[in-house]
Amino acid sequence: MRKKRVIMIAMLCMMLLILTACSAQPLPEQFEEDTVKESAEQAIGFFNEQDYQSILGMSSAEFQEILTVDEFANQCDPYLEKCGSFKEISKTIFLGDVDKETQAAYGGVVMIGSYEEGTIQFTISFNEDMELTQFIIK
Repeated sequence: MRKKRVIMIAMLCMMLLILTACSAQPLPEQFEEDTVKESAEQAIGFFNEQDYQSILGMSSAEFQEILTVDEFANQCDPYLEKCGSFKEISKTIFLGDVDKETQAAYGGVVMIGSYEEGTIQFTISFNEDMELTQFIIK
């Protein structure tokens, strides 16, 4: 009975992993992995230095309209205080999307940053002009 339950849980986890992996789309052809990765790493570097103004400087006008430096700091500083000093990016997954209405392409990454006291997951996206359009931390 217990073995059956373990097998069922393992199968559910595998199905969830497969469904999650299938939903991510590759980078659109307008984007190069190296460029997206370097830009995302630069934004993470600014995050680690608490230089939120520089992150906003990389951002699209729409992004800059919805978030101020102070709001950025209020949202980000607790993560840095909790996790400590940055060590490395331990995982990178590229993803992309095309807006069905406007046909605008977006490219981005999910990166896992390792810190002294934990990890932070970054989801960072760029428009075709390589302006930052999304910077989400978990």
